[in-house]
Amino acid sequence: MAPIAPLAPPADVRAMFDRIAPTYDRFNALASLGRHQGWRRTLVRQIPVGANVLDIGTGTGDVAFRARAQGHDVVGLDFSEAMIAGARRKDVKGAIQWVVGSAEALPFAENSFGCVTSAFALRNFRSGLDAVFRDAFRVLKVGGKTLHLDFGRPAAPWMRFGHRVYLMWGMPVVGRWVCGQRWPQDYLKDTINTFFEPAEIEDRLEAAGFTNVSHQPIMGGVVQLYRGTKAC
Repeated sequence: MAPIAPLAPPADVRAMFDRIAPTYDRFNALASLGRHQGWRRTLVRQIPVGANVLDIGTGTGDVAFRARAQGHDVVGLDFSEAMIAGARRKDVKGAIQWVVGSAEALPFAENSFGCVTSAFALRNFRSGLDAVFRDAFRVLKVGGKTLHLDFGRPAAPWMRFGHRVYLMWGMPVVGRWVCGQRWPQDYLKDTINTFFEPAEIEDRLEAAGFTNVSHQPIMGGVVQLYRGTKAC
């Protein structure tokens, strides 16, 4: 597939996430009107029973903690040291392995995990998404699953209009209130508006080797859950 230009240099994106790490959890809760944890529960419920999990772009670890609570062994990986530091502070029992690293070049052997997950991270991998999917495929065991939750754009015209209004006006108000000068201006809006359509994500998963590829719209497509299996 053709190379995709990044919306911002990777070093700038990493620095941005380092800056917003202290307010990340509070922003997620307020900007989603408290729904973000329910979306994550939908993902975690689909992790195969007994699978050890690699959560990429883990942020402060919300998916990782939920997967661990379901009995899975979990590794959480993120390229932001500040995000991983926040996750470690929340992990008072030391139940999860936290790793600073790149999702495009995972520091794990092939066939290491039963499930690779992410929540609201794919958009940040946009220019390297094919490499992310290829490396997720590499580290999965045969029969393993990949599950990725991210924002989308609603299909219904009236919902799409309301969604655009919220991204343009509502979300920035919340962001500036919670994050102050750390708020990354148009980054979140732009990554949502320019992200691939679900069919394109499915094509890229299949190109990486995944089978049984599908997507599940949530809230009319405001959020999408992407799935794939490593069959061989």
